[in-house]
Amino acid sequence: MPSFQISIESPKEIIPRLGKQCLHWKKGRSAHELSTSWMNAKGIPLSVRAALDQASEWQGAELLEGIFERETELPGRGKASQTDLLALVRLKAGNAILGVEGKVDEPFGELVGDWLKGKPDEKIGEPPEATATRKRSTQNRKERFNALCAVLELDPADVGSLYYQLFHRTCASIYEAKRFGCKQAVVLVHSFAAMPTPPLKPACFGDFSAFATKMKMPVTAPGTISPSRLCNGIELRLAWVSDTPST
Repeated sequence: MPSFQISIESPKEIIPRLGKQCLHWKKGRSAHELSTSWMNAKGIPLSVRAALDQASEWQGAELLEGIFERETELPGRGKASQTDLLALVRLKAGNAILGVEGKVDEPFGELVGDWLKGKPDEKIGEPPEATATRKRSTQNRKERFNALCAVLELDPADVGSLYYQLFHRTCASIYEAKRFGCKQAVVLVHSFAAMPTPPLKPACFGDFSAFATKMKMPVTAPGTISPSRLCNGIELRLAWVSDTPST
């Protein structure tokens, strides 16, 4: 269904849309750093542009609209995927979608195997209706995840050690690209974690890299973009950018 957006003039105006609002709004944390970085840049931040420019079709990308905390419906019952920043950008060949996930050192949520289990098993003394609800919830998770894997052309039985968030965020960008009539999309992690001494990588990069490798779209180092791959009719790329927190 159509959605309505309200433009903002300062980063802190995204607080009402955060999961725990002020608890998630702290200097040095992802919501604060991502919104501050992008709004101060008044367009695509230089660090992000440097990664995008490595792909010929994304060179000179121009930001048209940016939507913070964009909710995208997923298959089946349950919560929508909430992309930290969904950007509509103009490329030489037409418009495209850039889905941005802000990170510092927090993990990408739950592993697929843990998420699929849902709530704990039946408890002693639990009423039958509660057990039935629990089983329906678990079945819905399986159906939702299978649908996401179908879009990404991955085997659901072969990805239990990866993070569920990366699956639904990637699919959200694909769904939004189709919704906006775009043919290209990039899912990019914009990290504000402290950069360790090489060859060590920033927090969570290994988890993202494992997902990218499983997608056959390797991201081998921070500041790089993957080869492209066609997913559900969308030419998709993955990327990671490491940046410095605001001062």
